Amino acid sequence: MSTKPIKYILSLIAIITIINLIFIFLFSFFWRHLESNILLSLLYYFLASFCSAIFITFFVVASAPVLKDFLATYRQLLRLENLSHPLLMKLSLEAPGTYHHSLSVANLANRAAKAIGADPLLTRVGAYYHDIGKTTHPEYYIENQKGGSNPHDEINNPKESAKMIKEHVSEGLRLAQEYHLPKEVTSFIPEHQGTQLSNFYQKAIGENRKAKKSDFRYGGPKPLSRETAIVMLADVVEAKIRLLEKVSPEAISITVKQSIDEKIADGQLELAGLTNREINQIQSSFMDTLSVMYHQRVRYKNPIK
Repeated sequence: MSTKPIKYILSLIAIITIINLIFIFLFSFFWRHLESNILLSLLYYFLASFCSAIFITFFVVASAPVLKDFLATYRQLLRLENLSHPLLMKLSLEAPGTYHHSLSVANLANRAAKAIGADPLLTRVGAYYHDIGKTTHPEYYIENQKGGSNPHDEINNPKESAKMIKEHVSEGLRLAQEYHLPKEVTSFIPEHQGTQLSNFYQKAIGENRKAKKSDFRYGGPKPLSRETAIVMLADVVEAKIRLLEKVSPEAISITVKQSIDEKIADGQLELAGLTNREINQIQSSFMDTLSVMYHQRVRYKNPIK
């Protein structure tokens, strides 16, 4: 559950309390000189209460549009978190590999968001929908190929393959508009890729082809929030862990650290507002979560029947 409603309520209580304290202090200051005059004392009581009420009313009215937008977005996130949402059902049926990948990314990202005090609900929902564009051509993506033929083997053109892969961002934005996703969730679609290089760039270099990095980079923007940055990191970490032949604590540690270091070196996190301490906390959270996800059950010598 998101902590934003609690934070908002506490902030509102704090502001109202401060306003009341100010007027109580002012009244107490004048009260010392008016103890003998009951009528004036009552008048100042009334004025203090009246002024306090005016300021509180002004504050509540001024903040009402913000509160309305906040509550509307929060309700939308709760609705989008439901796995029976039509768009998530579409993803599960048309791109099942991507769907299960998104659930794993959401689990990783949600726990990391909690670890650094980011918004865990927004992070989870953003992770659910970050790859919805892959429903258009699910066969382009390895997680949906199930060991079958790979269309990119027939294309034999890394630049063209990169173009096809990058289209899931524009398709995702189209679907987000069609299904009326809020901008807070839609931002995860381009930002989880940032401006990073497609894997086909390395393939082009390996084949001694002339390749410009600009042809293989995603259009961005880079992650502009802690939440979208977390999903970017969870996305690449989950994908790399899934490709390991043998998953061990050592392999998890190495893969997580290398993946995060690569994104830092490529400048993908420079606009997200993450501190070094928070990045380390995210790294530790990923390691802990992956260790649980890939933990093998102990085999007992005499299992209970």
